[in-house]
Amino acid sequence: MYIKILSVLLMPFLFVGCATTFQSDLSNMKSEIAQLQVSFNSIESKQADVYSKYETNLVTTDTTNASIQELYKKISQLSQRLQDLEILAKKGNISSDTKAASGPLPSDVYKNAYNDFLIGKYDVAIVGFKSFIKKYSNNELAPQAQYYIGESLYACNKWAEAYEQYKKIEDKYADSEFVSSARLKMALCLELLGKKNDSAAILESILLDYPNSAEAFTAKEKIKIYTNAKSQQK
Repeated sequence: MYIKILSVLLMPFLFVGCATTFQSDLSNMKSEIAQLQVSFNSIESKQADVYSKYETNLVTTDTTNASIQELYKKISQLSQRLQDLEILAKKGNISSDTKAASGPLPSDVYKNAYNDFLIGKYDVAIVGFKSFIKKYSNNELAPQAQYYIGESLYACNKWAEAYEQYKKIEDKYADSEFVSSARLKMALCLELLGKKNDSAAILESILLDYPNSAEAFTAKEKIKIYTNAKSQQK
């Protein structure tokens, strides 16, 4: 159901940027949208296959959980990229004259770091995002930059460091829409660090504070996995 919802949310982006004067930016965004749609279709197919095998006992619980975990990671990444496209599209409506007069836009600085993140240059991306936050701490993209510092560290399996960076989002940007996403990734970091009780506590807080969010869906499924694992240990 979550993928279906995201697919619907994706549709308006096909029409974003029609009025922008930056044709190259528009072309790049359309290309990313096409890639996102392909990724969604792939995830939906994998999800159906995993649950089908699970119901017929063709895969073990561990294998199923690992596959679902990978789906959660991809869904989270795609969800954040949709938000990025929305904000970058809005920024694209700024005239080229304004851009030339004021120098590099904050969104351009952010986009450079984000592009490094997308191609796996995580150390470079971290430097770029930190530089962005230092220069534009009050910019609307600052919470995203902070989030992707965490994502870069997470991708490098530096879960303790990633946890601290995700935590800064709620500490510094409590009203940001990225708080629920950051909490979920904090929970996943704690799980990977072997602190499942602490992870479960954060997952419960997501259900309490953001019951209708996509992160709540993931949190609910993760809690079920934890509960089933405890039952099997008894």
